[in-house]
Amino acid sequence: MITAEQLTDFTKFYTPLVSDTLDRLGIKGCVMDRSIQAFNHDPHLKICGTAFPCRVVPTAENVEINTLLAMIDAIPSHSIVVVAADADIDAALWGGLMSTGALRRGAVAAVVNGGVRDMEQIAGLGFPVFGAYRCVKDIRTRGFMAEYNITVQCGGTTVAPDDIIFADANGVVVIPQKHFATVEKELLSAATEERSTMQGLAKGESAQKLYETYKRF
Repeated sequence: MITAEQLTDFTKFYTPLVSDTLDRLGIKGCVMDRSIQAFNHDPHLKICGTAFPCRVVPTAENVEINTLLAMIDAIPSHSIVVVAADADIDAALWGGLMSTGALRRGAVAAVVNGGVRDMEQIAGLGFPVFGAYRCVKDIRTRGFMAEYNITVQCGGTTVAPDDIIFADANGVVVIPQKHFATVEKELLSAATEERSTMQGLAKGESAQKLYETYKRF
């Protein structure tokens, strides 16, 4: 079981380094589409948590939001809520009330593959939300939350319950739980090598020689 301390400690890394490490390990399909970005423009933003995935299905009918409300009440602490629509519904998959409920339940962020609204309320909460676009439209008559705590497809990645989601100002990465220990170990070496390369460059050392030594650039 991955601990809250491990999740917090993981934020010393950054998504490009995690992405490069996944590539080196041959673990593919873990970086969400570049369209999914933070609505908080802080370049220092970093969040890490366990995935709590939810599925939204397009519809033209006015489906009650009972499942959505039940999902909010079921959010576990230290989680990142991932809301994935089967297809774009041109409506908000996330908003201010959902952020308030998720924050109170102990979630650390939300990631959605569609619209987000209520920017003022979300900013006031300080709750990190990653999405594809801003949209004022309500989900009713456009889509409905069909199920949660199940495996979904979001931003071109597969997200299973309790996978590790790491996101920052660069984008969003999914680390399958079964690979987390291996990725974390590799990242410790990668971070040291990249830091040494950066320090050498700052001192005016040869980029070619630094690459020969650390294999980082």
